[in-house]
Amino acid sequence: MLFEIISDNVDFMFTDVEEIGTSDVSICVNRIIKEYAPFTEDYASTPTRQVIRRIVNNCLATLEDLHECQVMEGF
Repeated sequence: MLFEIISDNVDFMFTDVEEIGTSDVSICVNRIIKEYAPFTEDYASTPTRQVIRRIVNNCLATLEDLHECQVMEGF
């Protein structure tokens, strides 16, 4: 469930965006924590902000790679 929430938020916030700043990533991480926390029995069991940020950055790198492939193929 966490990975779906992360994926949905990354897609929503960063698809078709020219530049992504660190504050944009922070906003995304905050949205993910807020959305995911109610599904946990204990708020403390929510993964740390650092772990979620790392996953978001990995998703962004994948999104960027996908965009580069589309540009090269002429989409």
